[in-house]
Amino acid sequence: MRLRVPELLAEREWTAYELSKQSGGRISMSQAYRFARGEFRALSPDVVAALCAVFEIDAPGPLFVRRAVRRPRTR
Repeated sequence: MRLRVPELLAEREWTAYELSKQSGGRISMSQAYRFARGEFRALSPDVVAALCAVFEIDAPGPLFVRRAVRRPRTR
């Protein structure tokens, strides 16, 4: 899975700082900068809810895009 926060920020012409600010403190600056680079290891339900609220989406699906899985060739 890939986090779409960089694209969502670009659509709104926001910076990571603005993301953190818009979250009302629910997303820290360090988290916002990682998200702006598309980086994450794990997300808590609270952070997912904050991202949904900030980007005004009803469900977390639009926050993610599935990466194509490369399967090894079999002979």
